[in-house]
Amino acid sequence: MISELQSTRADRTIKADISVPLVVDCDQVRIGQLFSNLLGNAMTHGYAGKPIQVMARTEDGFFDLSVANEGLPIAATALVNLFEPFFRANARPSQEGLGLGLYIASEIAHAHNGTLDVTSTADETRFTFRMPLDRGSA
Repeated sequence: MISELQSTRADRTIKADISVPLVVDCDQVRIGQLFSNLLGNAMTHGYAGKPIQVMARTEDGFFDLSVANEGLPIAATALVNLFEPFFRANARPSQEGLGLGLYIASEIAHAHNGTLDVTSTADETRFTFRMPLDRGSA
């Protein structure tokens, strides 16, 4: 999936650090959609000359997936509504989309008994999806 999205934006570098030796019981199509939404968001809002960092891990009973980019930080007031439908923080007139990508990603995370969190500083914006490997114990 990374190579597919990167092929649409050859000017962007995506660095992946993947270590998933355990089986992750999930709806692979929906988790792929969550990942695609996060990666597309990073490509849209991150600085063009800076790489996007992707990390996936299975450890300590969890599957963690994060996407990070350098760019303008998301305002604290916008963070509160970021996962709401039709919300678009820092939207520019040239940007397409309805503001549903992060909402959909959040709903997919919750459907998997997981969480989707964001941190945004002057150094980076990072979205992290965390799901228990034993989804019955969440």
